[in-house]
Amino acid sequence: GLEEESLKQAPPEDAASDDGEAWEEPVSTEDAPSQDPLREEAAKVLAKLRLLHRQVDLDGFQNIWVLKPAGKSRGRGIQLSARLEKILDISIGRGAESRWIVQKYIENPLIVNAKKFDMRQWVVVTRWNPLSVWFYNDCYIRFSFADYDPQKLKNKFAHLTNNSISKHAEDFEEHVDETMWSSDEMRDYLKKNKTSNLVRDGKPIEDPWEEVVHPAMKAAVYESLLCGQDNVDVHARSNSFELFGYDFMIAEDLSVWLIEINSSPDLSYSTSTTKTLVKAMLEDLVKVVVDVEKFGLQKDRPRRKWNIAKMDTGKYELLQPLRRRVEEKFPKIKKDAGQLTVQGSSVKLARPKRGECPRGPDEEDDPRYSAIAMLAKCAESSVNSVEGAIANAQACGQLEEDDDDDQNSDGGLET
Repeated sequence: GLEEESLKQAPPEDAASDDGEAWEEPVSTEDAPSQDPLREEAAKVLAKLRLLHRQVDLDGFQNIWVLKPAGKSRGRGIQLSARLEKILDISIGRGAESRWIVQKYIENPLIVNAKKFDMRQWVVVTRWNPLSVWFYNDCYIRFSFADYDPQKLKNKFAHLTNNSISKHAEDFEEHVDETMWSSDEMRDYLKKNKTSNLVRDGKPIEDPWEEVVHPAMKAAVYESLLCGQDNVDVHARSNSFELFGYDFMIAEDLSVWLIEINSSPDLSYSTSTTKTLVKAMLEDLVKVVVDVEKFGLQKDRPRRKWNIAKMDTGKYELLQPLRRRVEEKFPKIKKDAGQLTVQGSSVKLARPKRGECPRGPDEEDDPRYSAIAMLAKCAESSVNSVEGAIANAQACGQLEEDDDDDQNSDGGLET
């Protein structure tokens, strides 16, 4: 797996957050004294929890949740809270006219120059069956305008990275280009600052972006679209493609998390970074859609040896090319494929030859070789086995009840 030197959270200047939640200093289990059995047991439980709960490293100590209005975009209406009553009031108490998405907030994100960030990744789907996903190998990084502080939940400039939010901050125009990086800049930063303590499969990681971050993003993209594949009418979408905007975040341990998927992603030239990347991406999109997938030139998508074919797609990469090649060999599924029938003719039993049925064809078979008799015997033995098992279980249960009664009578265990 991936290992990194743990980072400890420093106590805040004030003892409570602006959302009304008191800050408590985390309890370290690594240096727990061996003579304290309660601490040892807690450390064991936390170790087991880490194996079962993949997001345990994201939880932090504030229990912050993010609430997003389902009918809005560009960061509008997003709220953060660590109070259950406020979350319920917003998401349920305001009635059915508004719908909200509630997600666990990543409290331990990777911080760069005191800023929180997320990553916008472009993905094009040109076919749903077989699934054809093109991943753009450049993306851009969006930084929050203010320094990240999990204690101040009402400061939207510290927690939201949307350009439509940051542009309302004071002095934004003077620092607009500082709010975005290209993926190449992030790659250089990770390679310079996050390689000293990283190990995978016993080998040190030299390029965290290419060895850890990028492969995780590609896997999340493909698996997420695979989950929604069956919900798309492939016949209605056979001559269309769609561009998606995936939003990812990186935790402080360099684990990659998918935040949301956006249809109709923003392609405006909001900064010098997006101006360069958007222009290049759109040019490469035409190469994929027209030159390779032949939209507008032929009715159906071409078949190729996708895993070895040489194509000029710019920085777009086809995910799982061998899988697409294999699935294209399957015949098309017809609309009436669900109404399958089996056709055939009945088989006439041959008359027994002389000596095969000494008692006659209508007599019962020898019980030693009769299929019916053998099945009945097996069923009888199974019933006896089940009854025996039930009897044993009841006996054991009675013994446990007796033990419990003895313990309770002695002032021992009580429920």
